[in-house]
Amino acid sequence: MDPKIKVVIAEDNFDSQQIISAFLEPLDSFEVVGIAEDGENLLDININKKPDLIIADIHMPKLNGIDAISSCLKISPELQFVFITAYDQYAVSAFDLHAVDYVMKPIKKERLYIALERAKNVLLSNQKVERKQILPITVDRTSHFIHFSRIVLIEKDSRKTIIHTVDQKYETNESLDTILQKLNHDFFRTHRSFIVNLNYVSHLTFEGDTHFVHFRNYPHYAHVSKLQKNKLYHALSFENSK
Repeated sequence: MDPKIKVVIAEDNFDSQQIISAFLEPLDSFEVVGIAEDGENLLDININKKPDLIIADIHMPKLNGIDAISSCLKISPELQFVFITAYDQYAVSAFDLHAVDYVMKPIKKERLYIALERAKNVLLSNQKVERKQILPITVDRTSHFIHFSRIVLIEKDSRKTIIHTVDQKYETNESLDTILQKLNHDFFRTHRSFIVNLNYVSHLTFEGDTHFVHFRNYPHYAHVSKLQKNKLYHALSFENSK
């Protein structure tokens, strides 16, 4: 996380946008990096701006706030968010998504500041944990430190091990067994030649007896062995229920 917490405001009402922005302006720890006027616009801004925190109205055109945040989380699972709304019947849905807070309209400065402080504490806590979630590897006499959240899959290709991240690939001589011992429970060995990050799995397909894992916004796929197929289904079900 950067020194300032990057915030996106998702609100279709111009006056509400201005009020939230004005409340945030004097706070040194927060920086507004984008304003989305509807749910679909929020998806684009989330990808381009990569905010730490989204303050989202639930009632927005094209895509409501809850569905938009659900989609954002598939791309940015570490994202934090606060819902704002004039209706309290959506509180259960909001907290099912693990919202930091749920602020009722009309928005009061003191109430929003409580929500922002909660978000700040969660982000700082996550940052401390994230420092430990680093995979160190050596490539051609150079040490690389790869954050777990950026790893999509890891595959064994002949004598090399290839680590696929969201933006590049790394080749190392380390074995899959050695690398797996350094990873956390988000990673699953689907095959003798593949380790996948469960957070990026989108769907499974099969051709005859051969099963494949596919990933969100990533063209590569991984193989699943017969022995691991049922275990993978269980791991994905558990991951989705958290």
